[in-house]
Amino acid sequence: MNWKRLITSLVIVAILVAGGYWAYAKYLAPKPETESATAVAANTIAIDTGVDSVAAEAQVLPREHALLAFEIGGPVVEILIEEGQTVQAGDPLLRLDARDQEIILQQAETAVLQAQSQLAAAQTGQAAAEVGLTAANTAVAAAQAELDLLTADPTEEQIALQEAQVAAAQAGIQQASGSQAVVLEGATSAEVGVAEAELAAAQAELFAARVQYEPLAQNEDAGTDAREQAQLRLNAAIANAEAAQAQLDELRAGATGPERQAAAGAVGAAVGQQEAAAAQLDLLLAGSRPEAIAVAQANLEQAQRAVAEAELGVQQAETAVAQAEAGVAEAETAVTQAQALLNKMTLTAPFAGTVANIAIKEGEVAQPGVPVITLADFSAWQIETTDLNELNIVAVKVGDPVNVTIDAFPGEKLRGQVSDIASASSLTRGDVTYAVTIALDEVTLPLRWGMTAF
Repeated sequence: MNWKRLITSLVIVAILVAGGYWAYAKYLAPKPETESATAVAANTIAIDTGVDSVAAEAQVLPREHALLAFEIGGPVVEILIEEGQTVQAGDPLLRLDARDQEIILQQAETAVLQAQSQLAAAQTGQAAAEVGLTAANTAVAAAQAELDLLTADPTEEQIALQEAQVAAAQAGIQQASGSQAVVLEGATSAEVGVAEAELAAAQAELFAARVQYEPLAQNEDAGTDAREQAQLRLNAAIANAEAAQAQLDELRAGATGPERQAAAGAVGAAVGQQEAAAAQLDLLLAGSRPEAIAVAQANLEQAQRAVAEAELGVQQAETAVAQAEAGVAEAETAVTQAQALLNKMTLTAPFAGTVANIAIKEGEVAQPGVPVITLADFSAWQIETTDLNELNIVAVKVGDPVNVTIDAFPGEKLRGQVSDIASASSLTRGDVTYAVTIALDEVTLPLRWGMTAF
């Protein structure tokens, strides 16, 4: 190759490139603007930091907005709203097919009822076991007291008490015998005479009451009060006369068969009590036999075994109650989970606003996490920056005043102030940027979501 010729060609090319750049810089390149510490580009918002102005691009956003999605997937069976409709927080928007989940919830609720029934049965068993334990302890105390009584010598107080019971039983025999004698003898002539006199007096009162009542009853001009008083007197006289007659008849007839039997039975019962008290006194004075002590000891041991069995029964009942309570808790948890899953099959509004967009139709399948509703609160507007980089963000603070120009309304300027600065950065076209939110003062312009702010 001819190296001299190649070198010459490269030199010519370099000269041509240098000459072209000089001509572009002199005649074609745009003139640079004069730099100013407070200069703001035409398509930016200006944030007054108090020392300088920071320019940024931004967009118009509603006060609050959200892309709503189901947490679980499924076919949409009901759309309850329309685009542009205003809703309140908690209003249902969309529903998925929840028939299977409703069945699951019903089954879980039935399981709760069954678990509660089992718990009630277990609690009843525990109460019965505790009653049985109490009874067993009482039986042990009684058996121990009986054994102590048999193995101990009688005290003077015990002997005196038992002798008093024998005397009381003998007095009871005498009282019952006297009552029986009265029943068998019947009424005395004096008692019959008193009853006859009471009957005569009652009949005389009845005659007088009739004499007073009959004229008043036949006289239509008689007062109502007088007639009523006479009627009451007559009724009372009739009742008294009948009672006196019945008393006299009873005294003349004497005691009935049942009364005689009752009197005889009372005497027999009194005799039985006296014999039992006397036998107990004899036993107390003679002391306990070895056979009786052995029986009492066996009764005590049997009662103690019954206590051990009752305590085991209480422990088993407590275990059954604990297991039943765990079953109820588990069943209630299943209901809570089933209800929560069922609730997730209805998409509700998280705040009051307007339905801006519905991205699904009835019959279509919603995917978990895929937005299907756009909800926004258009009652107020705010501005959010899109390109405020890390070099400028250090000069911005909450409360700084802001001048805003909307591209759709040239010549109109809005005012506001910085209300929030993002804590985390984003990467925008290779630059580290921070979103800054600006709360606007009162706005009369017909702003729209997504308009560009300069």
